[in-house]
Amino acid sequence: MLSTNNLSAELKNPNYVPVIKDSNTFYGGSQMWFPATDWKCKDYIIHNYGCGTIATADLFLYLALQNPRLNTPDTEIAIRGGSQIYDENYDQYIHFINDHYTKTRRVIAVLGTKIASSINSYSKAYGLGLQASWKLKLTYYDMLEIMEEMLSQDIPVILSIGPNTPFIWGKKGIPFYELRKIEFRVNEPQGNDDTTQPVNGNVSVIKKAYYYKLAYPDINSHFITVTGIIRDDIASRYMLRISSWGKQYYINYEEYRHYVESTGGTITSSIVQIIKA
Repeated sequence: MLSTNNLSAELKNPNYVPVIKDSNTFYGGSQMWFPATDWKCKDYIIHNYGCGTIATADLFLYLALQNPRLNTPDTEIAIRGGSQIYDENYDQYIHFINDHYTKTRRVIAVLGTKIASSINSYSKAYGLGLQASWKLKLTYYDMLEIMEEMLSQDIPVILSIGPNTPFIWGKKGIPFYELRKIEFRVNEPQGNDDTTQPVNGNVSVIKKAYYYKLAYPDINSHFITVTGIIRDDIASRYMLRISSWGKQYYINYEEYRHYVESTGGTITSSIVQIIKA
């Protein structure tokens, strides 16, 4: 069970990048929205290999939504002067970011170094004062410290779950979880605000608890965006709240680091560090 008061660090806006599609509001964008019917077209490439482009583009959007100074002619393609983003504008924006910055490639996709250079090119073009770098060989605590520092400055963290190394087509990966809430009643002494009728001198109190439900078992070769870090003191673990495929998921940081050290490697499984100059 989890108390939501154990947040170690998180972005200021809990909605991250709200994209409206089919009357639903999503938690960031998704490469899966682009059709994969024609293998010769750019949409096919984005659909199959564009997670790094989505993470980069959503990073620009988040910064623009939080700070008007960081809103540029590029991000205006999606934002259009509002606080929400509609999918038709989002699609146009992703194509622009892909064509001008990340340039997603077949199979190779977008490497972490390319994401960092794209952020630097974008920042330089508009004088945003952001310096990005792809970090190599980060230890457990170094990575955690950088992520906490970036989130405390309201900067999303682009994180890679790299391929199996050296067998890049291997299927090993890490689980994605969904956060689920349950409610239950307990009897407590009077004085609690959330009470109903007394029972044997006590009152019946409604309690809430949270748990993680497995959503996907083995994810690799994928970029995600970390939007929060939750410290679970009872279980002695950190859970990372993430945006992926337009939804909010969680990964267990211990499971991620085990994957990095046993299967993924610290070269391709790492983060983009962004510093405000």
